[in-house]
Amino acid sequence: MDAFVDALMSKGEKPIPGAYDWFAPLIGDWDCDYYDELAGQKRHVKGEWIFRRVLEGSGVQDVFIFPSRDTRENDPQPDAEYGSSLRMFNRAQGCYDVVYTCAGTMKRLCFRMEGERLAGKVLDEENTYWVFSDMTGESFHWEYITLNPDGSRTLVCEIFGRRV
Repeated sequence: MDAFVDALMSKGEKPIPGAYDWFAPLIGDWDCDYYDELAGQKRHVKGEWIFRRVLEGSGVQDVFIFPSRDTRENDPQPDAEYGSSLRMFNRAQGCYDVVYTCAGTMKRLCFRMEGERLAGKVLDEENTYWVFSDMTGESFHWEYITLNPDGSRTLVCEIFGRRV
Protein backbone atom coordinates (compact mmCIF):
# COMPACT_ATOMS: atom_id res chain seq x y z
CA MET A 1 0.00 0.00 0.00
CA ASP A 2 1.13 3.57 -0.66
CA ALA A 3 2.90 5.10 2.39
CA PHE A 4 0.53 8.11 2.49
CA VAL A 5 -2.62 5.96 2.32
CA ASP A 6 -1.16 3.56 4.88
CA ALA A 7 -0.46 6.42 7.31
CA LEU A 8 -3.86 8.06 6.74
CA MET A 9 -6.14 5.03 7.02
CA SER A 10 -7.09 3.62 10.41
CA LYS A 11 -5.71 0.31 11.57
CA GLY A 12 -8.88 -0.50 13.50
CA GLU A 13 -7.91 1.33 16.67
CA LYS A 14 -10.62 3.53 18.10
CA PRO A 15 -9.37 6.21 20.48
CA ILE A 16 -12.64 8.16 20.29
CA PRO A 17 -14.64 7.29 23.45
CA GLY A 18 -17.77 5.29 22.61
CA ALA A 19 -20.12 7.93 24.01
CA TYR A 20 -18.63 10.44 21.54
CA ASP A 21 -18.32 8.19 18.48
CA TRP A 22 -21.18 10.08 16.84
CA PHE A 23 -20.00 9.65 13.25
CA ALA A 24 -19.71 5.83 13.54
CA PRO A 25 -23.09 5.20 11.81
CA LEU A 26 -21.79 7.07 8.76
CA ILE A 27 -18.60 5.04 8.23
CA GLY A 28 -18.94 3.43 4.81
CA ASP A 29 -20.09 4.21 1.27
CA TRP A 30 -23.31 6.05 0.44
CA ASP A 31 -25.39 6.77 -2.64
CA CYS A 32 -27.03 10.14 -2.15
CA ASP A 33 -29.82 12.33 -3.46
CA TYR A 34 -29.15 16.07 -3.19
CA TYR A 35 -31.96 18.64 -3.40
CA ASP A 36 -31.82 22.43 -3.63
CA GLU A 37 -32.83 25.31 -5.88
CA LEU A 38 -30.49 26.72 -8.51
CA ALA A 39 -31.48 29.92 -10.29
CA GLY A 40 -35.04 29.54 -8.99
CA GLN A 41 -35.41 25.96 -10.25
CA LYS A 42 -35.75 22.92 -7.98
CA ARG A 43 -32.84 20.56 -8.57
CA HIS A 44 -32.01 16.92 -7.83
CA VAL A 45 -28.44 15.63 -8.18
CA LYS A 46 -27.19 12.06 -7.65
CA GLY A 47 -24.00 11.87 -5.62
CA GLU A 48 -21.80 9.76 -3.43
CA TRP A 49 -20.39 10.30 0.04
CA ILE A 50 -17.65 8.08 1.45
CA PHE A 51 -16.66 8.10 5.16
CA ARG A 52 -13.62 6.40 6.76
CA ARG A 53 -11.79 6.39 10.07
CA VAL A 54 -8.35 7.97 9.70
CA LEU A 55 -5.19 8.75 11.65
CA GLU A 56 -5.30 5.59 13.78
CA GLY A 57 -8.97 6.13 14.49
CA SER A 58 -8.64 9.61 15.99
CA GLY A 59 -10.72 11.16 13.23
CA VAL A 60 -13.25 10.57 10.48
CA GLN A 61 -12.66 11.80 6.95
CA ASP A 62 -15.06 11.86 4.03
CA VAL A 63 -15.01 12.38 0.30
CA PHE A 64 -18.04 14.31 -1.00
CA ILE A 65 -18.73 13.84 -4.75
CA PHE A 66 -21.66 15.65 -6.40
CA PRO A 67 -22.60 14.73 -9.03
CA SER A 68 -21.42 11.16 -8.59
CA ARG A 69 -18.62 9.74 -10.69
CA ASP A 70 -21.19 7.57 -12.49
CA THR A 71 -23.48 10.48 -13.40
CA ARG A 72 -21.30 13.57 -13.80
CA GLU A 73 -20.75 13.19 -17.56
CA ASN A 74 -24.48 12.78 -18.27
CA ASP A 75 -25.59 15.30 -15.62
CA PRO A 76 -22.90 18.00 -15.31
CA GLN A 77 -23.59 20.71 -12.73
CA PRO A 78 -22.23 24.28 -12.81
CA ASP A 79 -21.41 24.12 -9.08
CA ALA A 80 -20.26 20.49 -8.87
CA GLU A 81 -18.24 19.65 -5.75
CA TYR A 82 -15.50 17.13 -5.16
CA GLY A 83 -14.47 17.83 -1.58
CA SER A 84 -13.41 16.38 1.73
CA SER A 85 -14.03 16.92 5.45
CA LEU A 86 -11.73 15.97 8.30
CA ARG A 87 -13.45 15.51 11.68
CA MET A 88 -11.16 15.33 14.71
CA PHE A 89 -12.53 14.60 18.16
CA ASN A 90 -11.72 17.40 20.61
CA ARG A 91 -11.49 15.72 24.04
CA ALA A 92 -11.20 19.00 25.94
CA GLN A 93 -14.41 20.43 24.44
CA GLY A 94 -16.38 17.18 23.96
CA CYS A 95 -17.04 18.00 20.30
CA TYR A 96 -15.61 17.49 16.83
CA ASP A 97 -13.51 20.15 15.14
CA VAL A 98 -14.22 19.90 11.42
CA VAL A 99 -12.79 21.43 8.29
CA TYR A 100 -14.45 21.02 4.89
CA THR A 101 -12.75 21.98 1.66
CA CYS A 102 -13.40 21.83 -2.05
CA ALA A 103 -12.14 24.00 -4.92
CA GLY A 104 -12.34 27.62 -3.76
CA THR A 105 -13.99 26.92 -0.39
CA MET A 106 -12.92 26.09 3.13
CA LYS A 107 -15.30 25.97 6.09
CA ARG A 108 -14.64 25.28 9.77
CA LEU A 109 -17.33 23.75 11.96
CA CYS A 110 -17.89 22.50 15.49
CA PHE A 111 -20.17 19.43 15.74
CA ARG A 112 -22.11 18.48 18.87
CA MET A 113 -24.85 15.96 19.51
CA GLU A 114 -28.24 17.61 20.13
CA GLY A 115 -30.66 14.85 21.07
CA GLU A 116 -30.82 12.54 18.05
CA ARG A 117 -29.29 15.11 15.70
CA LEU A 118 -25.62 15.78 15.02
CA ALA A 119 -25.41 19.56 14.53
CA GLY A 120 -22.41 21.38 13.14
CA LYS A 121 -22.15 25.14 13.58
CA VAL A 122 -20.35 26.78 10.64
CA LEU A 123 -17.96 28.95 12.64
CA ASP A 124 -17.48 31.86 10.23
CA GLU A 125 -21.14 32.17 9.20
CA GLU A 126 -23.73 33.51 11.59
CA ASN A 127 -26.69 31.17 12.22
CA THR A 128 -25.52 28.53 9.71
CA TYR A 129 -25.61 24.80 10.53
CA TRP A 130 -25.00 21.44 8.87
CA VAL A 131 -27.17 18.77 10.52
CA PHE A 132 -27.13 14.97 10.29
CA SER A 133 -30.32 13.25 11.45
CA ASP A 134 -32.21 9.98 11.00
CA MET A 135 -28.90 8.06 11.05
CA THR A 136 -30.11 4.45 10.99
CA GLY A 137 -26.94 2.73 9.80
CA GLU A 138 -28.62 2.17 6.43
CA SER A 139 -29.69 5.75 5.72
CA PHE A 140 -29.26 9.34 6.89
CA HIS A 141 -30.58 12.84 6.28
CA TRP A 142 -28.28 15.89 6.03
CA GLU A 143 -29.39 19.52 5.96
CA TYR A 144 -27.67 22.85 5.39
CA ILE A 145 -29.83 25.35 7.28
CA THR A 146 -29.76 28.97 8.37
CA LEU A 147 -31.63 30.30 11.36
CA ASN A 148 -33.57 33.52 10.74
CA PRO A 149 -33.93 36.41 13.24
CA ASP A 150 -37.59 35.45 13.81
CA GLY A 151 -36.57 31.94 14.91
CA SER A 152 -37.65 30.21 11.70
CA ARG A 153 -35.18 28.27 9.62
CA THR A 154 -34.30 28.28 5.95
CA LEU A 155 -33.35 25.00 4.28
CA VAL A 156 -30.54 25.78 1.80
CA CYS A 157 -30.15 22.19 0.60
CA GLU A 158 -30.55 18.62 1.84
CA ILE A 159 -29.16 15.18 1.15
CA PHE A 160 -30.67 11.75 1.69
CA GLY A 161 -28.09 8.94 1.86
CA ARG A 162 -28.51 5.18 1.37
CA ARG A 163 -25.75 2.73 2.28
CA VAL A 164 -24.17 1.01 -0.71
